[in-house]
Amino acid sequence: LPSHTCGNPGRLRNGIQQGTTFSIGDRVRYSCNPGFFLEGHALLTCQASSGSGASWDFPLPVCRADDACGGTLRGQSGIISSPHFPLEYGNNADCTWTILAEPGDTIALVFMDFQLEDGYDVLEVAGTEGSSLWFTGMNLPAPVISSKNWLRLHFTSDGNHRQKGFSAQYQG
Repeated sequence: LPSHTCGNPGRLRNGIQQGTTFSIGDRVRYSCNPGFFLEGHALLTCQASSGSGASWDFPLPVCRADDACGGTLRGQSGIISSPHFPLEYGNNADCTWTILAEPGDTIALVFMDFQLEDGYDVLEVAGTEGSSLWFTGMNLPAPVISSKNWLRLHFTSDGNHRQKGFSAQYQG
């Protein structure tokens, strides 16, 4: 390779690469397809390395399957979806996600897709004014705004009749 280029850092399985030039100073951004999360650095920069060569400042990230049911999410924004979304979620699911924002900030949760078995499979959202919100059925819920710097989502499904599930974007 010419000394002023890093070469293509590589494609991600289940991911997207943005950036098609690989010379010193160029950047490549990676993101993952829905249902996968990025492990590693999303932004790689081609830098001059010792001697006359060039190299990427971080190793290639990885997109991992997001079968994880629940967890704690930090950061400015992200996506929460039911297990296996957009495929059907499993029976007897019991998932709890906590979204944490900076103290003093609130969180907006906007649903992009919502299909649960009406009355049996439920998404409970806590951290808003008043009591928890309960969502079920096929209607897309209105956006939810937290009253504090956290939101807790608790998803449960019963023993039969699976649906597509839900996907929501949060922003702190």
